[in-house]
Amino acid sequence: MAGYETYDRQQVYKQAYDRFMNMAVPPCTKCGSTQTASVQVGVVWVTIQLAATCPKVKLIPNGPKPGNWFCKSCSHFFDVPAEPEKGVPA
Repeated sequence: MAGYETYDRQQVYKQAYDRFMNMAVPPCTKCGSTQTASVQVGVVWVTIQLAATCPKVKLIPNGPKPGNWFCKSCSHFFDVPAEPEKGVPA
């Protein structure tokens, strides 16, 4: 039987932060800016910490999401097609 791995908060945060920072983000569909972020829903410690420190995360407190992506330049929420495992087109 497989055991449970124990992670402390810093490990969980670091793994999530690294995943977001290495993620390809699409340009805004409205203004073309590359200053965009993945929209995340929920207010728990890890999402709050990520939203405060990671430029590729936009936190909203409640769903549904107005879009999967957010432009930090023009404040536009938008969606683009993505393929699982590949992310968004560059």
